Amino acid sequence: DIPNAEKIRNNANKIAESSDIEKQREDFEELSMAFYDLAKKENLNITLYKQYCPMAFDNKGAFWLSSEKEIRNPYFGDKMLKCGKVQEEL
Repeated sequence: DIPNAEKIRNNANKIAESSDIEKQREDFEELSMAFYDLAKKENLNITLYKQYCPMAFDNKGAFWLSSEKEIRNPYFGDKMLKCGKVQEEL
């Protein structure tokens, strides 16, 4: 049984079904949180980087997981592609 499998599946489906980029970003934040919990509990045999942008969602801040150490901010895209920092290596 995979922890958070249903949350991950639901958020991935919401992202795929929406054409509203802001809604996709909100669902991506939830997907990232669920997948982070999974990655912390399970040995996935891959290196992931927990990356954080303090300015996302009107300065509430949000994180995402990346397989690359280089920042590519999904919350601001081209506007602030390199905004963020690596918080943790998994």
